[in-house]
Amino acid sequence: MSTQTGTQKRRAVSPVLIGFVGMIIVPFFIVLLTNSWDAPDAADFVRMAFGTVIASTLASVAAWWLAFNRMKAGRSDRYWFWGVAGIVTLSSIGSISSAAEALLVRLTNP
Repeated sequence: MSTQTGTQKRRAVSPVLIGFVGMIIVPFFIVLLTNSWDAPDAADFVRMAFGTVIASTLASVAAWWLAFNRMKAGRSDRYWFWGVAGIVTLSSIGSISSAAEALLVRLTNP
């Protein structure tokens, strides 16, 4: 009869997979869910702008989380993740800025 402690090594989800889902998949679905599928009115424009802001913010947070995670793990490729986080952040700032501008234009010009 063999003795087992009952604890088996759990297989963890890869941080890179979590980062990819947080930077690409979830923001994509947020934008899809907040999209207007017919003629948008003022409330639809606001909802779409907020969806863009939330998706962009989530992508930036996920990118920086992944960069800090890789730094903490002491990986040799951690600088690549810092570059990706910087690019995602700059892209997010541009997306938020253009969403705010589009919202302003659409609400002032009915």
